[in-house]
Amino acid sequence: MSILRRLPFRSLIPRHPFATLAALPQDITVWTPSPISSIETAADSLFHVTIDVSNSPDLAASHTFPGQYLQLRLPDVDRPSFLAIASPPSLAASTGAFEFLVKSVAGSTAELLCGLKKGDVVELTQAMGNGFNIDRIDPSEDYPTVLIFATGSGISPVFVLIPTLILEQIPGDAFKGNKNGSCLFAFPEMFKGMMGLS
Repeated sequence: MSILRRLPFRSLIPRHPFATLAALPQDITVWTPSPISSIETAADSLFHVTIDVSNSPDLAASHTFPGQYLQLRLPDVDRPSFLAIASPPSLAASTGAFEFLVKSVAGSTAELLCGLKKGDVVELTQAMGNGFNIDRIDPSEDYPTVLIFATGSGISPVFVLIPTLILEQIPGDAFKGNKNGSCLFAFPEMFKGMMGLS
C-alpha cells in the first residue's frame, strides 16, 4: 500500500498556505550610495543638485530616455523622494553625473537634500519610467508643432526633452509657468545653450 493512501488528505495541504508568502521581503529595490558633487541655488526654493554616479556604471547606464526619474533616499530618513532627472542620458555616460532641479518643501526629504553639502552621500535607485516617447511624433512632418507645458520644478524633464527634439529636428514650443518671476527660468544658461541663444 502506498504511503499516500495511508495519510489523511488534509495533512497534505498546509494549514496556512499563504503564510510563507507574507515572509517574503516587501522592498527589493537596489539602492546605490552616491556622493553629491554640488548643490547650488537655482531660484527661490529651487536647487540645482548634481550627484556623482561615475563609480556606478550600471546606475549611469539605466538613464536611457528623457523624462525618466529615480528615487533618492537619505541616511536615517524613512521616506525616499522621487526626482525627475534634469540631465540627458549622454551626461551620465560621459561625465558620470545626474542633475536634478529640486524644490525644497518644508518637512520633506527634498528639504533635507537641499541642506546637504558636496561629498555627502545619498542613495539612488536606477532610473525608472518610460520617459517621453518621441517616437510617436513620427513622421515629424505630420506634427508641425509640439507644445510642451511645465510648471515649477516640473521643468526638470523638459531640460532633457528639448535638446532631444532639436536633434531629431522636431519643431516645438515650450511654455513654463511659476508662481513668481524669480523662478521663471531656474537655469537660464542651460536654456540659452540648448536654444543657441546668447
